[in-house]
Amino acid sequence: MSISKQKKAAKELLQAAHKVFHYRRDLISEARLAELDKAVGEVDGMIRDQSAKTEALAVAMDRLDALLRKIGGKMYPKTFWNDNLEVALVAAIIVIGIRTFFFQPFIIPTNSMYPTYSGMNAVLYEDKNDAPATLTKTFRFLTLGARHKALVAQNSGDVQIPMAATHDGGMRIYFKQVKGKKWGILPAVLAEYTILVGGVPHSIRVPADFDMQSTLLDSFEGVEPELIRTSGGTGYALDLHTQAQAGDSILRFDITLGDALFVDRISYHFKRPQAGDPFVFRTREIPGIEGGHDNIVDKYYIKRIAGVGGETIEIKDGALLVDGEPRDEVEAYGRNARQEGEYGGYVYPSENAASPAKLMTGPGVQANIPEGKFVALGDNSANSLDSRYWGYVPEKAVIGKAVFIYYPFTKRWGLAE
Repeated sequence: MSISKQKKAAKELLQAAHKVFHYRRDLISEARLAELDKAVGEVDGMIRDQSAKTEALAVAMDRLDALLRKIGGKMYPKTFWNDNLEVALVAAIIVIGIRTFFFQPFIIPTNSMYPTYSGMNAVLYEDKNDAPATLTKTFRFLTLGARHKALVAQNSGDVQIPMAATHDGGMRIYFKQVKGKKWGILPAVLAEYTILVGGVPHSIRVPADFDMQSTLLDSFEGVEPELIRTSGGTGYALDLHTQAQAGDSILRFDITLGDALFVDRISYHFKRPQAGDPFVFRTREIPGIEGGHDNIVDKYYIKRIAGVGGETIEIKDGALLVDGEPRDEVEAYGRNARQEGEYGGYVYPSENAASPAKLMTGPGVQANIPEGKFVALGDNSANSLDSRYWGYVPEKAVIGKAVFIYYPFTKRWGLAE
């Protein structure tokens, strides 16, 4: 080995010695510390000495190496884990810092902002027994975040969907919330739905925010379901007048990932949120946001700022008015007013919703927004639980502004509208 390469290796050995000293000096005896100081000084002196011989430097390095092996604990000699753990920790701290103070990733779960942004959607298979190839599933997962779901009949019989009563005396498809894993690692809340085949329960689990009820009904499009009484379970079921054979797929669909975007957490420290901004806020500051009278949940929601403190807004003929004039700060306002394409216009809150209506409940009913408060509306007004139902968003609940959709790779990729 040339003297230059040897000195380079000696410098790396000194770095390891300094790390051992700083991390473990409270665990090392005074005698060993003195021995370490002497060995380090010897190697350091030979590095600086232009006339030092390779043989002498090698002996000094061996002496320091042997000492470090005795006192280094898990710090020395280097392994893959102790060599990379510090780098990983620093990287994690940087990522957490960026997420906390600058840009926070956020995945849109529902379609309350559709078509400006998309939440999770179902892609149904016309032939339920036509399972996609592994390569196809992998490609759709990488490009769209699509996860494949299928439910196969374990026996033959009539297909029925259990129903449950709602608080207002109506009926809904029965499901229960269960604990599960996201990406196989992170804890998550899932919704478990049941389908009866010949009276035998078959269950399928999906993300809690996924619109499985529409997916079930769309999967059996063309049939005329009949609500019937049953002797067990919930007491009611939708009879789909459909027969399944053992081994047949009852359901087959993909769940595509909602738009993943970055939220700018810093700008609102220097300027106030403006009408038209797509903003993210925490729900824990808004009692009853999930429909309960005193419920306080802690989630992140994304809506559009429809009004700020000091303004008076109302809904009229599908348009959003501010102080009597149509809002026009962003395209979504105009598209809803014109009911253009998939924009259906702003509507009054439904009387049958789980949450009682609070704002802009009908023609001519205005919302006079207090200072420090915001009105949050979804671009998909008919399918959005927003300020119309649970009132104003306080300023302290605001997290930041949506700025860039980075995944999946669809026509919405790019700057957030």
